[in-house]
Formats: sequence, structure tokens, C-alpha cells
Amino acid sequence: MLDRFTKTALVLMVVIAAIILIVAYLGYIGDQGKMKGIGPIVEKHAASTVANVAPVSLVPTITDLVGKFWGFTIAGIVAGFIVGYLWTGLFRRQEDA
Repeated sequence: MLDRFTKTALVLMVVIAAIILIVAYLGYIGDQGKMKGIGPIVEKHAASTVANVAPVSLVPTITDLVGKFWGFTIAGIVAGFIVGYLWTGLFRRQEDA
């Protein structure tokens, strides 16, 4: 049903995703609010030193039109189509050429 490369890629994808989820969960339960981070300090300093001016984008992007969620979803789909189209040309074996 599946060739060796597809099985290996699928197993690696599942293992890497599981490792990321486990480490993220361990970091979440291990922290429990002890480490507040530098973010609030930087935000407080930036708010006190910068005037309240809204940022202006000179070049409209897709995220300005449809929002961040849909913008990044569309960008991922387009990138997937481009990489998928070029995949065989990029990773073709020498004997197949």
C-alpha cells in the first residue's frame, strides 16, 4: 500500500509532532506561573517611551484583506502547491533522470 519512504516520513512526522506536544505540555505544567518572562517589562518600557501612533502599512498584504488566519492559510496552501509541483524536479534521483 505505502512505499518505504512514505512510511518512514509518516512515522517521523508523528514522532516529531508527539515530541513537540509532550515537551510543550511539560513546559506548561512545569512553569505554573513562576516565570513571567521579559515581555511585560519590555511592553511597559515601550509604552512609556513611544507615542500612541497607529502603525501604517505602505504595502497592503493579504492579511490586511482577509485577516491573519486566512492569510496564513492561503499562503501555506500556495507554498504547498509550489513545493509539490517542484518536488520531483528538486529531489529526482540520478538514475531516474
